[in-house]
Amino acid sequence: MLALLCCKIFLRRRDTAQSILAIALLVAMLASVSSIVGFLNAQVKTLAGLSNPTGKYIIMRGDLISESKLDVKLLDTLPLQYFNSIIAESFFWTNVTAGLTQIEVPVRGVSDTEKFLRARGARLNGSAARSVNEAVVGEIIAKSCSIDIGEEICLTYDARSVNVMIVGVFRAQSEIDLEIIVPMETAFNLAGEHISLIEFSLKRNVSVEEALTEISMLLPKDARIIQVQQPILFAQEVNAQLLSFLGFWSLAVYAVVASASYVIAARLVEESSYEILMLRALGVKRTRLFTLITLYIVVIAALGSILGVSLGLVGVQVVSAALSWLTPSIKITPILEPQQVVWIISITLSSAVIGCLLPAYRATKIKYTEKLL
Repeated sequence: MLALLCCKIFLRRRDTAQSILAIALLVAMLASVSSIVGFLNAQVKTLAGLSNPTGKYIIMRGDLISESKLDVKLLDTLPLQYFNSIIAESFFWTNVTAGLTQIEVPVRGVSDTEKFLRARGARLNGSAARSVNEAVVGEIIAKSCSIDIGEEICLTYDARSVNVMIVGVFRAQSEIDLEIIVPMETAFNLAGEHISLIEFSLKRNVSVEEALTEISMLLPKDARIIQVQQPILFAQEVNAQLLSFLGFWSLAVYAVVASASYVIAARLVEESSYEILMLRALGVKRTRLFTLITLYIVVIAALGSILGVSLGLVGVQVVSAALSWLTPSIKITPILEPQQVVWIISITLSSAVIGCLLPAYRATKIKYTEKLL
């Protein structure tokens, strides 16, 4: 009963809402930056997903894979005697409708989805897409859109729409976790009968210069061959820099949270001296008073963290949608994993508790009878 009275006295303070909002804004900045870093972290692995350590090349037009268009018949003209492996892929962005959810998602068309996922080292829950009305979806997209195996979704590209059944959910821990993989025939029905790129590797016993020269002569004038060089090391280096930036940014935000917690707790002690005197008169011990002030800060930080994560995600989604509308070539899909949410809330609570320890300790040492006089 006494504990309930204590909580009621403190939570009725007028500046409680302001304190919650202050913590929420700090956490919102951290959550929004973390989600953008998560998106960039997935995107820098795109090149790594196209090659392996044996060395590969890609044939494409322009600078963006999503805008590259190659004739399907080009595959028949290439000298197959030079190739160790060759894969044609179609890549484009579509509007996906899954229940009440609508989102723009990259779609990749391949001739054999099972072989493609196996080559990427993906773990598949369900089965591979084999018919024109089947598809498999990356784990991140499946979670963000609440897509389950056996659910039917609608893919729309320009004025064309195709309904496909999700037969599998895969996890490759790479950029394709943000994609929907469909058979090439489905991609042709949506985006037209063209391919976006041709990925190939050469046999070891052939002359690289001779093979590339002959292949280049068979390509259209605006098509080019791009050599993929150590993409995995590149992705690892960029990811390390992103994580380093996120670490320093998080440290700065948590330091501000601790400072804000100190100010909130100090104001609480200063402005609630009369209430604290009443509690002491009712028999509240110093340790319980210390716990009460700490609990007040924990409640403020918990509510602020939950509100801040929500504000951060909603804000970055609105900004990314507006940016995509203003600049169609820029498409950002913020990513914030559940474990990141738990981590942000946990560290925020810890920082807030650390910040309030000194004011709470000082509150137990003040002689309130002298202050009242």
